Amino acid sequence: MSLFSDSIALYGREMMIFRANLGVNLVRAALFPIIIILLFGNLGNTISNVPIVVVNYANNVQSLQFINALQTQQNIIVHTVTDQSTAMAELANGDESFVVVILPNFPSAAGEPSVQVYYTNTQFTTTSFVLPLIEQRAAEFTAQSNYQTAFYQPATSSAQEVLATPVNGASGSYKDFLFSGIIGMVVVFSAMFAGGISIITDRQGGNIKMFLVTPINKSAILIGRMLSGAVQSIVYVALAIAVGLLNGSHIAMGIPGLFWIFAMGMILMVGFTSMSAIIASRMKNIQTYAIVSQAISLPLWLLSGGVFPISNLPSWLMPISIINPITYATNGFRFVILQGVYPLSSIVTDFTVLIIFTTVMTLISLRLFKNTIE
Repeated sequence: MSLFSDSIALYGREMMIFRANLGVNLVRAALFPIIIILLFGNLGNTISNVPIVVVNYANNVQSLQFINALQTQQNIIVHTVTDQSTAMAELANGDESFVVVILPNFPSAAGEPSVQVYYTNTQFTTTSFVLPLIEQRAAEFTAQSNYQTAFYQPATSSAQEVLATPVNGASGSYKDFLFSGIIGMVVVFSAMFAGGISIITDRQGGNIKMFLVTPINKSAILIGRMLSGAVQSIVYVALAIAVGLLNGSHIAMGIPGLFWIFAMGMILMVGFTSMSAIIASRMKNIQTYAIVSQAISLPLWLLSGGVFPISNLPSWLMPISIINPITYATNGFRFVILQGVYPLSSIVTDFTVLIIFTTVMTLISLRLFKNTIE
């Protein structure tokens, strides 16, 4: 038999086991997000390091003082560019949360807007904290607080002549922020739990030895599990989405966003299933594997921005987040869920990192697994 046919046959076996324990698997997968929602769902009252880019067309003393007033705020990071098109491109790419355009008439008090703000919600509660902050600072330089916020979509009016309409999913709350992190958590924890434990169970039960006396390709034993994990990820991601939606979250991109969520979920699932095989190939009992796998997966998830923005992390932890594959999956989920737009540059970066991670883990796991069972 060929590697493909062997892998498909063993994939069918893994799926039969999955269906036989479907209830337990679903309860376990749903329990994680429910616990996280109960523990962290009411957080989100503090943020830091919100990126803001300023375009100063006024170039007068008051505009410079206004920029300086923004820069003195501890929870935001301000930098300037010379033209609005550059600033808007950075906003579209997810590099900035706010674009503040200081118009030539700043600080006009003649009923015309002198500051325009374009924003998106790359961090939770930016609209409830940063937008009022910008408004307050702008009001300090105008006699009647004549301030306007302009956006891409039709506007809705609010108090004090502020015209505030979010760009795409900018009105998303911390629930939406946490929602994207929960999806990554369910995929990773399910992959680490099911993949490695099934290998150890088969080894203890003598099933792997039985496979070896049959004329099958050794690599198919592991590839079948990976294929099964990819299919199971659809179930787990769908379950995580259902839990999030029932909790009041929403997907800003709508139905098209599900394609990106499921695609990233499948790649991430295969990658961590391969990682679980690497760990399980060196473990002899389930208890030791469970401790080691959770000691690896839990910190990686927490450092991926699943619960809070990675910009809030200490500087010495940032390198771990940068090389952490879950960070890039969470970043993609967040674009789809919070912003409703997934920039091409981010798509290329996120999927490149995930594919490289999954490929490396797969190759290593196949090598170690074959050596272990020989």
